[in-house]
Formats: sequence, C-alpha cells, structure tokens
Amino acid sequence: MKKQIVFMLSLMTILNSMKAQQKLTLLQAQDFAIKNANSVTQSRYDEELAKIQVDQVLAIGLPQLNGSVQFQNFLNLPTSIIPGAIFGAPGQDVKVQFGVPYQMTAGLTGSQLLFDGSWFVGMQASKEYTQLAAIKTKKSEFEIKHQVAQSYFLAVIAKETIQLYEEGKKLIAQSLQETKSLYKEGFVEEQSIDQLQLALNEWESRIIIAQANATLTLDLLKFNMGMPLNNEIDLQDNSGTLTADASTALLEAKFIAESNYDVQIINKAMSLQGLNIKSKKAALLPNLAGFYNLQTQALRREFDFADTKKQWFPIQLWGVQMNVPILSGGGKYKSIKRAEVELAQLNANSNMAKQGAQLAYKNAQTAYLTALKSVENAKASLELSNKIFAKTNLKFKEGIGTSFELTQVNNQVLQAQGGYVQALLQMLNAKDQLQKALNQ
Repeated sequence: MKKQIVFMLSLMTILNSMKAQQKLTLLQAQDFAIKNANSVTQSRYDEELAKIQVDQVLAIGLPQLNGSVQFQNFLNLPTSIIPGAIFGAPGQDVKVQFGVPYQMTAGLTGSQLLFDGSWFVGMQASKEYTQLAAIKTKKSEFEIKHQVAQSYFLAVIAKETIQLYEEGKKLIAQSLQETKSLYKEGFVEEQSIDQLQLALNEWESRIIIAQANATLTLDLLKFNMGMPLNNEIDLQDNSGTLTADASTALLEAKFIAESNYDVQIINKAMSLQGLNIKSKKAALLPNLAGFYNLQTQALRREFDFADTKKQWFPIQLWGVQMNVPILSGGGKYKSIKRAEVELAQLNANSNMAKQGAQLAYKNAQTAYLTALKSVENAKASLELSNKIFAKTNLKFKEGIGTSFELTQVNNQVLQAQGGYVQALLQMLNAKDQLQKALNQ
C-alpha cells in the first residue's frame, strides 16, 4: 500500500511538473487560441446554425406528409328539418337524424410545392448567408490571432524587463559591496554607501513592479487564448526571435482592400440585400402547390372499432392550389423600395470600408517605419548608457569619481532600458498592425 501511495504521489508530481512546463511559442499560442477562444467558438456555432438554416429552407420545398387520427362521439346526433311533403304529409316539417354516434377517421395528407419564387430566392439567400457566416468565422480567427500576438508581445517584454532590471541590480549590488569594503578601509565616506543603497532600492522596487506586471500580462495572454488562468505557461519566443524578420521588406507588400474581412462582410451583405429585393419581387408572383389526401372512416353504432370484420370507408382526393396576390395596399411595393434604399446604403458603406482599410494600412506603414527607427535609436542609447556606466564605475573604483556621479549614470541606464523596452514593444505591435492591415 505504501509503495502504491508513493507511486501515485510521484505520478502526480510528474504530471504537475509537466503542467508547469507547458511551453508556448507565438505560433502555438495562436493555434491554441483559434481552437479554444470563446469568440471563435461562438462564430463557429453561428456558421453551424447558418448551415442548418439552409436545410430548413430546403425542407420547405420538399414533399410534406402528415398523418392524423380523429375519434368522435356524438352524444346528440345532428338533427335536420325536411318538408313533410316528401313523406306524404304536406304542410308539416319532419325532424330526422342522420349518422351514427361513433365515428373514427384515419388519414394521410401530402403536399408538394410546385412553384414559389420566394422559396427559390430563399435557397440562394441561405447559401449566401452560410458563406457570410464562414467569412465571420475566418475574421474571428484572424482577430484572435492578432489579439494573442499583442498579448504575447506584452508578456515577452515584461519577462525581459525583469531580466534587464536584474542585471542592473547586480551591477549596483556589486559596486555597493566593493564600496562597503573601501569604507572599512577609510577610503570613501558613508554617504557613498547611502547613495548606492538608494540606487539598489530603486532597482529592487522596479523588479517587484515588473514581476507583478509579468504575471498580469501572462494572465491576459491566457485569457485571450481561452486557456484556464491557473495553467502555467513558459514563453519560448523572445524579443530576438520575434524581431528577427523585422525589416522594411514588409512595407513593400501589396495592399488589396478586397482582402479586408470587413470589406468582404459588407460585400456579402450587399449580395444578401440584392436577394432580399429579388425575394420581395418574387412574392408578387403566384405560387402553386399540389396536394393529396387519403382517409378511411369507420361509422359505428357501438364502440367496436377493434372489430376487423366491420367495414372502413375510404376517401381519396388530390388537387392543385394556386394563390395569386392581388392587392396589398401598396405595402409590398414600398417594402421593395425600402430594400433598394438599404442596398444603396450598403454600397456607400462598402466604399467607406475600403477607404478605411486603406487609411489603416497607410497609418500602419508609417507607424512601423517609425518604430524601426525608434528601436535603432533606443538600442544605441542603451549601449551608450551602459558604456558610460562602465567607465563611471571604473572611475569610482579608482577613487577619481563620486557615488553621486555613479547613481546619476545608473538612472540614465534605467531610462535607456525603459526606452528600449518600450521601443521594442511598439515595433512589435506596429509590425502586427501592418500585417493585420495586409490581411496576413
């Protein structure tokens, strides 16, 4: 029993360790989100409902068959008044009752739509609606892909910010330790220790804030992915891998407004509105349907319908029915006119959506180009600040520099690191927005 308990505990530890070691690249995070994000799931449900709607509309034009069974018990048979002359009693009315107290009827009724313009147009519209739902699903996948990308960038930058701060803290801590040794030997004043301790405290405060920010960004990433927040993930990509292909080549990609999902959705809505107009016009035409009715009836003076020896009387008929719209007070024509105006509105919206997509593309181009230059400048500033810090630290160790100068330079390093991190994040987001504008 003890061995079994130890085995189970070991297995649970391994499983928890595997869970804690869940590693994700950006592409893996995006694939997970496409499969699990709630917005995409809802879009897929809408697409499935649209397909079901096509089958529902199709079913209207297929043969319809209904069965029925009716039982009647006449507590009082219907009475008729017949002139008495028929029975040789002129001037008198004779009361007679026809029928039997018990009647049962079983029947089948079939019908088939032969012609209905609205139904044919409805079939076309249902298929168009299915295509619209499919486009919306693709848009949801597209949107969540870029939403996860931006969350992933935030999480990566937050993680690397901690690393940068840890390196800065390490340098100051080392200088502080060396200064304490010099203070014991009487080579520096106590103020130098205090200055460096303040600088070290600043680094530690920034690290605490950065760690909290990293936790929040990971939770945001998991939320956007549709992953439980208690799952542990380890980001495999870093700023280096994410910016490896950052170049001006993306600026040369061809922009096509029709590839924008919003434009596609509006254009598909225009097609549906055109079919709506067609359907309203088709409603002015006659519709034709055929029907067939088969019944069998039992008439009994006693409740003995189970007696198979007694006769059932068949009734059978078929026919064709035509409905012709004649007058609707002009309401149908006004409905057509309204639908035509709505189509014109959609057309105007389509043109605006294309212009909006092009504007977004141009803005994304400018933002990306600016971000590339900003990263270059921020990187150069960071390298320069680190170089200045190294020289100032060396001068301080040699006794020809002050702790005040060292802490000032340390603050410059802090600012340069923050500027570089922000520049990286802006560049990654600008690149993602440009890819989004290009429908990539």
